[in-house]
Amino acid sequence: MKTALLISSCVAASHVGATASAFCLQRLGIRVLTIPTTMLGRHPGWGAPGGQALDTAHLASIWEAIKAQNITINAVMTGYMGEASHVSLAASIIEDVKGANSKATILVDPVMGDNGKLYIPENRAKAIQQSLLPRADILTPNIWELSYLTHQEAQTLEQVRHAASQLPCDSLVTSVRHNQKIGAMLSSGDKTHAVFHDKFETVPHGGGDALAATFLAHLLRGQSAAEALAQSTASIFEILSTPTANGELALIKAQQALISAPPLTLETL
Repeated sequence: MKTALLISSCVAASHVGATASAFCLQRLGIRVLTIPTTMLGRHPGWGAPGGQALDTAHLASIWEAIKAQNITINAVMTGYMGEASHVSLAASIIEDVKGANSKATILVDPVMGDNGKLYIPENRAKAIQQSLLPRADILTPNIWELSYLTHQEAQTLEQVRHAASQLPCDSLVTSVRHNQKIGAMLSSGDKTHAVFHDKFETVPHGGGDALAATFLAHLLRGQSAAEALAQSTASIFEILSTPTANGELALIKAQQALISAPPLTLETL
């Protein structure tokens, strides 16, 4: 059994952050260890979220206890950072993990903004860019984050492809628009693949967290990056297509899609 360490937010009443990512990984047979950067009651999109970011020293003590267990960690996935100091701690944790297992996969989800603006302070976004990007094997930005990280326009498919080629590692770029569809693009070395599906008028929070974790799970299960792209995007598309009464991501209701959704058609660009 493979083990993944999540460093991200935990949200009690919403399927976002590590709350979503951990479920996807576990449903696909991956053991999950979680260091919660924040503990919130609900997604801020619903209103006042309650809770708060956790103290960095508190998170460091959690990591020291995990490390003392001598667990082989096969992957680290970072997500929402509640403080700039969380970023430096995450970088230190990655160094510890790689020191113990040089083959560990590092996936950085640079959760920092969308729809034309940052939703974290700029110093925190810069810390992610400076401390986590150089340590990543895989980045999973949305197209706005891709543009922010590369200082390049990233709207058309060709622009997204070019911007992704400027990143220091492989990337899975989400919310890529092409013609009348939307999807994800994988840039890996000199190869670029994409999958597209019909657009949604509105989408629940947490789809990006779920996609990044599902993609990582398939990598840990032995799939190639291209296979993981086709399979994970199909699963999350089916989950996003499943309505719920409360407007949350239908992770529990549609969880079988994580296992059995037919892969989407893979395009080579």
